[in-house]
Amino acid sequence: MLKTLFGRTAAKATPRDTDADWEEIGRTNPYYGVLTDPRFKSDRLTDEVLADFFRSGEYAVEHEVSRLKGRYPDFEPKSALDFGCGVGRLTRALAARTGDAFGVDISESMLAEARRNVPTSAAFGRELPDRAFDWIVSLIVFQHIPPERGYPLLKALLARLAPGGFVTLQFALYRDARHASVPGGRIVMGDDFTTVSNVGALRDLSKGEMVMFDYDLTVIAAILFAAGVTDIDLSHTDHGGFHGASIHGRRFI
Repeated sequence: MLKTLFGRTAAKATPRDTDADWEEIGRTNPYYGVLTDPRFKSDRLTDEVLADFFRSGEYAVEHEVSRLKGRYPDFEPKSALDFGCGVGRLTRALAARTGDAFGVDISESMLAEARRNVPTSAAFGRELPDRAFDWIVSLIVFQHIPPERGYPLLKALLARLAPGGFVTLQFALYRDARHASVPGGRIVMGDDFTTVSNVGALRDLSKGEMVMFDYDLTVIAAILFAAGVTDIDLSHTDHGGFHGASIHGRRFI
């Protein structure tokens, strides 16, 4: 169950209760927590700004559709799972594209916002549905989950990928040396190649901080391959010196 993977049982293995962080972010600044643009802070939101926010989700989904169609001409998913959906920025667009989208998030405050004025083809919850999806999407989400929790979550997601289904995933992998002291880091790229860094610093942060975690691409690949996602496309992402990968792939077995 997602409750076990996402909640207190799994959290004992980590030095940081990121569930509490995201509930606080969802309570105070849910839209800014999804896209860290000052326009999206709670005290600046207007109808026009909210329209821009959700329009950005439409653009993002269309970009991913174009990318997958370029690789897989038969890409026409009829259902989508949006993991770490937040306030539903992508879920709404995925629902419009597929006619059947489900958004999952740990924050009840985020989900409360997501459920406002949603299309009938979208639904939201804290637990992964017990069903298969044609397209699993998770963008700028895993990077905020400690990897010892994130790897089991990735396995759980892929267990719900339909045969022939597609994935669009993003992970942070390493950071520039200038970010070595930023809490949450695991891998720093410097003159001495890689070093493990500062996980212990998480204990000193106040609740509601947004933390970046680095993942091991070898482990990610092993989980994907074991789930039958054996054809993947990898591209570089860079969020101000926090480097990662955007992964597009398909399950063939």
